[in-house]
Amino acid sequence: MPEKYMFGRRPPIPLWNKKINMIIGDPIEFDLPAMSEEAIARSRNNSFPTIGWPRTSDGLDEAAQRYLYTTVSEKIRVAMERLRCY
Repeated sequence: MPEKYMFGRRPPIPLWNKKINMIIGDPIEFDLPAMSEEAIARSRNNSFPTIGWPRTSDGLDEAAQRYLYTTVSEKIRVAMERLRCY
């Protein structure tokens, strides 16, 4: 489905007779408990400007959540970049 096709909007149905390439890579493994502990430890050393994120039930404050989000995003970006180069 193209993002913008007719009148700047997505078409209501998929376009047909188009070549589609699908590349499926290896699964991405996340050890969330270990990553959360690392985020808590590292966020104490870094100062992020706060914007009011609530504390999670796991006890992650905003700085730890932002560090964890950045770490997970970077891991996904690296995996996608590997697929793009494939």
